[in-house]
Amino acid sequence: MFQISASKSIGLNVAFYFFPTALSLLWLAWAGYWIASVAYEASTNKAKETERRVGGTGFLFLILLFVMLSPFGERGLLGWQYLFPPEALKVIGLITVTAGVTLAIWARRHLGSNWSGVPSLKKDHELITSGPYSTVRHPIYTGIMFGMVGSTLVLGTIGSLVVIFLAALVVAVRVKQEEGLMMSEFGNAYSDYRKRTKAIVPWLL
Repeated sequence: MFQISASKSIGLNVAFYFFPTALSLLWLAWAGYWIASVAYEASTNKAKETERRVGGTGFLFLILLFVMLSPFGERGLLGWQYLFPPEALKVIGLITVTAGVTLAIWARRHLGSNWSGVPSLKKDHELITSGPYSTVRHPIYTGIMFGMVGSTLVLGTIGSLVVIFLAALVVAVRVKQEEGLMMSEFGNAYSDYRKRTKAIVPWLL
């Protein structure tokens, strides 16, 4: 009986550390990819906007993720649990984060040289409507938001909900800016594209 209790205790300890560690590694993968993208952009593009791109949307998300995953997110009101997720729900959360991060990276790579860290138009900018952009117009944001929803399923804290709310505000502002730029550049072509796709959530929003 002692051996059974000891084995159960070890299993609980492994699960306790596994989920937050896996979650952190997934977001670190995204952060590393974003930073590498910004560094590459800076090395190949000497435009005046490069400095702004370094401090663009991605770093706002990194700050929000820092709050969610760091010890600061475990203190006071931010650390209160609104949910005590069972392991099955945590697994679903990790799968959601994995899918979200993968989608964000795929969408970023699919944009190629059309990508920038803040809303702006590149020289000879192209309207990309293939790959992940065939279903939603802003799949990078889709991936990030899905990842954050998955994170709160793993963490279950008030802080993780606050991060989702703040990230949604950032996304709403960025989408409005980007849509305005694309409409001014591509006109009817972008208007038609908007009619057959959703902005963030496939078939819904």
